[in-house]
Amino acid sequence: MSELSSTGAQRIETVPLRVEQNGRVRRLTLARPDRRNVLDAALAQSLLRELAEAEADPETGAILLDADGEVFCGGLGLASIVSGEPELPEDIFTFGARARKPVVAAVKGVAISAGLALVANAQVALAAQGSTFGLTDIREGRVHAGLLEAVVGAIGVRRTKELALTGRIFSTTEALTWGLVHAVMPAFELDDRALSVTAALAEANPDVVRTVLESMARLGSAHGD
Repeated sequence: MSELSSTGAQRIETVPLRVEQNGRVRRLTLARPDRRNVLDAALAQSLLRELAEAEADPETGAILLDADGEVFCGGLGLASIVSGEPELPEDIFTFGARARKPVVAAVKGVAISAGLALVANAQVALAAQGSTFGLTDIREGRVHAGLLEAVVGAIGVRRTKELALTGRIFSTTEALTWGLVHAVMPAFELDDRALSVTAALAEANPDVVRTVLESMARLGSAHGD
């Protein structure tokens, strides 16, 4: 089911998610650029499964989440909207609160609605200059409470309310100011920087990392975040 590439990195192919193991870094790449990497039931289930496997793997210290193409994630797919289609697992919007290994999101291009929620779940988020973000579901006459809750945890109730009601697109400058992302850089630097940050986190003492994440999760619950 898996094989070693010529560089020695373990490579596992999963559709619609590509998975690579590089040292102690597990890299999960949304791999449906032709569909704008929309978050449907299949992708959500694959992502949750791979996150759980990475958490359980003692050889993995941190997780890097990124995407192929010019759209990080273009929102919810039809499988999450059309009646009778598979339902989106709610856990996809809360994995950050449960994580005991750090998740780094590397965003290039567009992160809309469900994509914004994925970024909000990461412990560290990096973005390429020129990337854009938004909560645009109101334009389509729908809302997803779990998605909104994830974003509230990252940027607060009042800001999330404004974005959800207006459906406006916002920039990396605003995302950085609000704490949604932690650093912005030229697109050509994003991959190397994200790998470097994730590798450094992966080499940290795993017991200390787990204690930090557990403590922060308890603090978030106590404050209603």
